Amino acid sequence: MEFIRAPFYQDIIKDSDPWSFVNSNVPTAKFFAVRGIKEAVTASYAAIGLVNALALRDELFQLALANSRSFESFVLDSLCWVIAVITKRAWVDTPEEQRLAFTQTLCEDIVRHTTPCIGMITATYLIDEIAGGSKCSQFRLPWEFHYTCKTTFENVHMLHIFEAALKVIHRQLQRSAEMQHAPSGGSHTIAYERRSALHIADRVLNWAFTSSDESKVIAASFGHSKGRSGGGNTSKAGQRGSSRDSDNLDDGDGSGSAIFESEFRNRTPLFPRNWQSLLLSGEILTMFFSVYEATLSDQMHAYFSPGSTHLALQCLVQVSGIRGKDIFASADAKGSDELRAEFARVIMRNQLQMIRHVCSMDLVSEGSEDMVVATTQMIRRFIETQLEEPSSTVVANQRLHSLAFLVIGIPEAHEYFGEVSKFICMLLNSAAGILRSDMLQRVDDDFGDVDNYFVMQAFDELANAWSTVINQIREWEYLEEAAAGTNSGSNGDDKQVSNQSVLSSFTHFLVTTAYLIRSEYIQLRMLMCEDSVPSNSSRAETFSIDQGLLAKDYVVYEDQLQFFALLARLDLRTSLDRMYENLCSRCNALQEEFKSIESGTAGESYNQHTIDLLHEQTQWIVLMIGFTLCDSGTSERVLIPKPVLEYSAACSNTGQDLTVQCIMVLLKMLEFELVSPSSPLAAYGSPLLVETLFWALRRIAPVYFLLDRSDYREVSKSTITAFGSTGDGGNGSAIINGVLDLVKRTFDLWSAEEDVLQMCVSILLALGQRTAIAREITSSPQFTPLMQYFTSNIGQFPEAIHGSIIEALALLACHSSSADHERCFSDLKTLILRSFSQVVHSSDFMARHQDARLVNQLLGGLDMMDGLLSAANFRNMDAIFGLFFEVQPLFEQLLTVYGHGDEIPCEIIQVMESAARYLDVSSLPDDEHMLRFSHCFRTLLRKYQTSAVGRSTSQSDTDIESLSKITSLISAISYLVHNEMGFAPNEASPSIPKAVADDFGETEVFGLYCVHVTADSSQLLTPNVLRIHIQLISEMAQYRMPSLIRWLPTEIWAQIMDVLLAGIDHGIYDIGHRTYEAISRLGAYVKVAGIGNAPAELRDVFSRGFKQLLSKLLQALLFSPFDVELVEYAGTALVTLGLLDPSHLQTCFQDLFAQGDSAAFAERLSSTLTKFNSDLEASDAVRGLLKTVEPIPDPIDSAELRQPLFEFLVNTRAVLRIK
Repeated sequence: MEFIRAPFYQDIIKDSDPWSFVNSNVPTAKFFAVRGIKEAVTASYAAIGLVNALALRDELFQLALANSRSFESFVLDSLCWVIAVITKRAWVDTPEEQRLAFTQTLCEDIVRHTTPCIGMITATYLIDEIAGGSKCSQFRLPWEFHYTCKTTFENVHMLHIFEAALKVIHRQLQRSAEMQHAPSGGSHTIAYERRSALHIADRVLNWAFTSSDESKVIAASFGHSKGRSGGGNTSKAGQRGSSRDSDNLDDGDGSGSAIFESEFRNRTPLFPRNWQSLLLSGEILTMFFSVYEATLSDQMHAYFSPGSTHLALQCLVQVSGIRGKDIFASADAKGSDELRAEFARVIMRNQLQMIRHVCSMDLVSEGSEDMVVATTQMIRRFIETQLEEPSSTVVANQRLHSLAFLVIGIPEAHEYFGEVSKFICMLLNSAAGILRSDMLQRVDDDFGDVDNYFVMQAFDELANAWSTVINQIREWEYLEEAAAGTNSGSNGDDKQVSNQSVLSSFTHFLVTTAYLIRSEYIQLRMLMCEDSVPSNSSRAETFSIDQGLLAKDYVVYEDQLQFFALLARLDLRTSLDRMYENLCSRCNALQEEFKSIESGTAGESYNQHTIDLLHEQTQWIVLMIGFTLCDSGTSERVLIPKPVLEYSAACSNTGQDLTVQCIMVLLKMLEFELVSPSSPLAAYGSPLLVETLFWALRRIAPVYFLLDRSDYREVSKSTITAFGSTGDGGNGSAIINGVLDLVKRTFDLWSAEEDVLQMCVSILLALGQRTAIAREITSSPQFTPLMQYFTSNIGQFPEAIHGSIIEALALLACHSSSADHERCFSDLKTLILRSFSQVVHSSDFMARHQDARLVNQLLGGLDMMDGLLSAANFRNMDAIFGLFFEVQPLFEQLLTVYGHGDEIPCEIIQVMESAARYLDVSSLPDDEHMLRFSHCFRTLLRKYQTSAVGRSTSQSDTDIESLSKITSLISAISYLVHNEMGFAPNEASPSIPKAVADDFGETEVFGLYCVHVTADSSQLLTPNVLRIHIQLISEMAQYRMPSLIRWLPTEIWAQIMDVLLAGIDHGIYDIGHRTYEAISRLGAYVKVAGIGNAPAELRDVFSRGFKQLLSKLLQALLFSPFDVELVEYAGTALVTLGLLDPSHLQTCFQDLFAQGDSAAFAERLSSTLTKFNSDLEASDAVRGLLKTVEPIPDPIDSAELRQPLFEFLVNTRAVLRIK
C-alpha cells in the first residue's frame, strides 16, 4: 500500500469525449483510450465532481451495451473495468438510492443474459475493486474510504448481484436440460454464461465480511499478522485454525496491495443473517451441485473447461462449510437447530450423490484430479464445520453433542458417513492399484512416488475429517468419565435418545469401518515397500540415496500413522491381532532366510532382495505398533493410552495380551538383528530397521517399563507381570537389563551408523529421565561394564554423538549411590581431560596442531564437555563446576592457537553457553567461587575477542559456522544474565552479594561488547542472530542498568541503536516484540534516572538514536501493515520515546499535517492528536512512570494504554494509509 506524502494531481482532462475512440480501426487505440479515461477520473475526481463522474460512468455503460458485439473482447473487458473503477471512486459520495439504481441496472442486465453480458463483467470487476486484494486498483485514497465502500456494499448490493448470478445459473441449467437432445450450437453460449455467473458466485462465497466487532475493526486497520518466527512453518495439520473472519486489509506479503484479502482461504466466511434466505435455501444449495454436473458437459469447449468445473467445485467447497450463529439465527434456539439440520441434510444428500459418482469412476483417470480432491475437501469442510457448531437441543438433561445432533436430526447421516468411509478405502485401493499397474513409472517420474500423488492427498483430507469425528467422540467420553457420578441414573431408559445411546451406537459403526480402512492402509504400505525396495542391479546406488537424503518415515508420515493409531484404538483386539500376526510372520520369514544363507541352500541375490523387502515391511509394521501403543509427548509425561489399558485389563493372561506380546516381539526382533559383527549374517542386517525398533522402544519403554501404578486407576496384571518392578512381581528389571545389552550390541555392530547410535543414546536419555528406571539401571550389574565400554571405546564412534553419550552416562550416574556416582564422574572427567591433555601437552602440539586427527580429538573433547554440562543437576553440580575451572586454562590455550579458525572457537563458545545455561551460580558455596566463575567466563571472552578481532570482517556474512558462533555467544551472555540474576527484579536488588553481582555485570556487559566487535553489521542483522541479539539487549536493559550505561563504549551504543532501528516493523513477530520491549525499558530508565553524568558523546548518541527510533516507529504505526498483536508494545515504546523528546514528536506530527490537501485533513489529525495527548496526561500508567522514585523504573504498563492508543492509531491510520 502506498502512502500520501504531498498533494499530487495530474492535469485535468477537460471536455473529454469518451466516444472519440469508437471510430478507431486499431483495437489497441481503443484499449489505451479507455485506460486514459480511467487514469483521468481517478487522478482528477475532485475537479470532475460526483455528477460528472456518474454521468460519464453511465454513458460508458450504455456505450458498452451498444457495442458489446462489435468491440474486441479485451477492449470490452477494459471498458467494464473502467466502469467499475469509476463506480467505486464515487461510491462513498453517491447517495444510496443512486447506488441501488446502478446495482439494479447491473442485475437487470445480468438476468437479461445477453452475450457478452456487460452487467456480468462489470459486476465481477466491481466486486474485485470493492473487495480489495491484488486486483484492486490504486486510488491513492485513505483506508477509511476502502473500508466504507466495503461495509456499504456487502450486505445489500452484493446480495442483489449474487441473487442475479444465481438466477442466471438456474436459467442455464434449465436451458441445458432442454438442449440435451438438441444440436450443440447453443451450448457454447450456455457454457460462457455459466462460467461468468460462477465467477461472481465464487467471489461472493470467498468474501471476507467486515465486522462490527471492535477487535476485528482494529485488526483490519493494522493489516496482516506477521510471522511468529524466522524459521519454517508449522505442520500442515496445524495450519487450518485461522479463518477469513477478520477484516484484513493487507496481502500476505505485506506490500499492502491486497487490503482486504485474507491470508487464509480454508474456511467459509461468516455470512450475516440477511444472506440466510439465499444460502440456506435447499433449492439453491442443490443447484450448486447440479451446476457442477452441468459443467462436466462444458469440457467440449476448451476455453471454458476445466475453468468452469473448477469454479463450481470451489463453490461447493465453500457452501459445504457455511457456519456461524448469524446465518443460522432464528427467533428461538429450536428454530436455529432446525435450520442447521435442514442445511446439513441438503448438503449430505447432495454430497452423497457426488461421492457415489466419483467412486463409480476410475479415480486415477486423466482429468479426475480436480474432482477427487475437491470432493474430499468439501467433505472435510462439512464434517469439521458441523462438529464445531454447538447444538442448542437438550436431551436427557444434556446438551446434544454436535455429532449426535447430526445422527439424530438427519436420516441420511449413517448412510453419508458410510459412503465417506468407503471413499477412504477406495482412495487407498486406487493408490494400491497404481503400484500394480503400468502407471507406476509415470507417477514416480511426475510426483516422486505414490505418496505425493493426488490420490494420497485426497486420502489425507478425509483422514483429517475422520480423525475429527473420532477425536470428538473420545473427548466426549473423557468428559463423561470425568463427570461420572454427578448425573448417575439420568439415562436409565435404554430406549431414550441421548448422547450416550447415539454416540455409543455410532462408535460401533466406526469400529466396523476402522477395520476396513486399516486393512487397506496396511495392504498399501506393504505394496509401497515392494516398490521402494530396489532391484539388485540398482540396490547400492538407490540405498545410498535413500539413507543420505530422505527424512525418517516416522516424521514424514506422522499424520497418517497417528490416523492409523486412532483407528486401531477403536478395536485394539482386532488391530493388534492383525499387526502381531504380520510382525511375527515377517520375523519368522527373516529367520528362515537367514538360516538358508547360513546353510547355503539359496542364491545370494534372491536372499538379499527378499531380506530387503522383509526388513522394509517389518519397519512399517513396527511404526504402526509404536504409534498405536503409545502417544508422543514432549512437554509432559506420557501415560499408557486409555484404550490400551482397557484392552489389556480385559485379557485373562499375559499370553493373550497382545500389547505385551508385541513389545516382546520387538525386543526379540532386535536381538535377532543384532548378530555378532564377526558373523556372516551381519552383512544382511538392516540399520534402518534397527533404528526404527529402537525408536519404538524409545517411545514405549519410559511409559511401560517400571510404570507407576499410582498414575492409573487400574493396570492389568499382564502389564505388571511383564514390565513392572520386582516389588510388584514384575519382570521389568530383566527387560531393562536386556535393553542395555541390546544397546551395547548395537554399538558393536553398527559403530559407524550415526543415526542408529544416536537413537540408542536417546533411549538411555529417556530412561534416565524416569527416576525408577534410572535407579534400576545404575543398580544393575550391567551398568558398570556398560560405562567402562563407552569410556574405553568412545573414540571408535562418530564424534557427533560423543556429547550425547556423556550426557546419558552422567544423567544415569546421578541416580547411583554416592560412591558409584563419584567413581562414574571421575571416569567421565578423566576421559574429557585426557582428550585435551593428550593433544595440548604433547611436545609437538604446535607443529601438528592443524592435523585433522588432533583437531577431531579436540572437537570430541569439547563435545563431551558440552554433554556433561547438559546433564548438570544438584548431585553433580559442584564437580562440574570444578571441572570447568580446571579446563578453563586449556580453553584459553586453544583460543590462542585456533583463534583464527572457526571450528574450535565455535565449540568453546558452545561449551560456555551450556555452562551459563545449566550450571547454577547460586549453588556455589561462597562469593569466592562465584567470582572465580565470573572471572573464568570473562577471561575466555577476552581471549576470544582478542583472537577474533580483525578476522570476522573477512568472513562471509552468510557463513553458517560464523553465524552459529555469534548466536552461541549471544545465548551464552543471555543465559549468564538469567543464571546470575535469578529471581531478582533488577540490578538494584540483586539475588547475590552486590560485589559479586557487579562483577557479573561487568562480565555480561563485556560479553555484549564482544558480540559487536567480533561480528560485522550484516551478520548482526540476519534474522536468527537479530532475534536473540535484541532479546539480549532487552534483558540487559531490564537487569543491567546502570552498568550498561557505565561500561559499554559509545561506539557500541551507536551500533545498538542501529540494531533497534532494524528491529522496528520487522517481519518476524519475536524481533518486533523484543525491540519494542527494549526501547520501552531503555527509554524508561533514561527518562527517570537520566544520563546527565554520561559523556557528551554518549548523550549525543542517545539523542540521535531516540529521534531516529521515534521517527521510524511513528511511520510504521501510522502507515505500515502492522501486526495488531504488536500494537500495544509498539505504542508503549512510542509513548516512552515521546516523553523523552516531546519536541521531536511534535515535529513529526507537523510533518503529517503538511501532507494533507485540505484544512479538514489537518483539523481531523490535530483533534485526534489533542485527544490522545489529553488521554496520556490522564493515564495512571504515564503518571506512575513520571513520579517513580525507584532507581530502576519499570516500563509503562502497555495494557493501560490500550484504549487511547488504539483509538488514536485507528483514527489516524484511517486518513493516512493510502491505496
